[in-house]
Amino acid sequence: MEVEVVLVNPVYEGNVGAVARVMKNFGYSKLRLIRPCELGAEARAMASHAQNVLESAQCVDIDDVFGRSNLVVGTTGVIGSRRSIRGPYPLEMLGIKLRATRGVASILFGAEDQGLSNDVLRQCDMVIHIGTSSVYPVMNLSHAVAVVLHSINNATTTDTHERAVASHSELDGLLKHSREVLEAVDFPSHKRSRVLANLRRIYGRSELSSAEVRTLRGILRRIELRCRR
Repeated sequence: MEVEVVLVNPVYEGNVGAVARVMKNFGYSKLRLIRPCELGAEARAMASHAQNVLESAQCVDIDDVFGRSNLVVGTTGVIGSRRSIRGPYPLEMLGIKLRATRGVASILFGAEDQGLSNDVLRQCDMVIHIGTSSVYPVMNLSHAVAVVLHSINNATTTDTHERAVASHSELDGLLKHSREVLEAVDFPSHKRSRVLANLRRIYGRSELSSAEVRTLRGILRRIELRCRR
């Protein structure tokens, strides 16, 4: 998979430059920025010999990322306190997963002072977490990017086959269709949000192909037709 690093609302330009530097250290060049701080001399200085990565960075919005990526990976420095967010996917397995699939994987890193919002994390196909000391669990932005990219590069697998997977937007369509069917069959309303959260996790981790998504939606349509009789 082609990996792009997405910084959401980065606060300090020096950190953005440092992220560009560690990306080049590990062989990555696609940097995306969502509502970044102003980038100037400090960002260029921190980028050092990776100014080309910094200069080629594209400003996008969150909808662009979810609309064109095949896999969206959220990062969080704190786990356990967010009950509505799924458990983290093992970081050591991420590289293996990315090597086994084709498409674009967007890895989201939140602002230094707030991280990613719960709403964004809920939309992600999976969430990863770097195990750190409970005394001070939140890492510097560029350090976190370095750890994740290093983990991806160090993943080892004997499987050289790449599997084409559905895009995030296709999975989102499947989830919306699932919500409509739950409503059609009068599934208890107080349980729907939890079920949908679990379904998002299942869909995101299952590496569904576009054809498999169409098959599942075909089954959902048959259920809808049956309910209307």
